[in-house]
Amino acid sequence: HHCMRWLGICRRALAEMLSRAAAREIKPGTPLAAMGTVQAWIADSPAEIEAARTLVLKVAWNIQKHGFRAAREEISMIKYFTANVMQRVVDRAVQTHGALGVTDDTILAFFYREERAARIYDGPDEVHKLSVARRLLKQRAARG
Repeated sequence: HHCMRWLGICRRALAEMLSRAAAREIKPGTPLAAMGTVQAWIADSPAEIEAARTLVLKVAWNIQKHGFRAAREEISMIKYFTANVMQRVVDRAVQTHGALGVTDDTILAFFYREERAARIYDGPDEVHKLSVARRLLKQRAARG
C-alpha cells in the first residue's frame, strides 16, 4: 500500500537530513547539526515516522482480524496522517539541504515534487478527515 512506501520515503529523507546536518558546516568546525532548530527537526522526524508506522501496523492488524469494512475510518486516518508526516519529514530534509534540496542533485527534490500528491491520492485529506469526523460524531450521537 501507499503508506508503507511513504514510510520508506520518510526514512530515506531522515537519513539524508542526518547526513547533511553532520557534514555541512555553518562555520569552520561547527556543523549544521549544532543548530537547535535542526536538532528539533531531527528529533521530531523519527517520532512522527514511528507514530505513523505504528498506526499503519495497527490498521493492517485490524483489517486482517476484522476485515476491510471494520477498518474504514482507520484506513482514512492512515492515508492523511502518513501522507502529512511524509510531507513534514521531506520538507525538513529539504530545509536542511538549503537550495541544494530543491535541485535534482538530491532525491529530496523528487520526493518533494512527486510525493506531494500523496495528500490527494484516493481523495484529498479533507475528504478523509470529514469521513472520520462524521463517523465519530455519529457514534457519539448513538450513545446519547
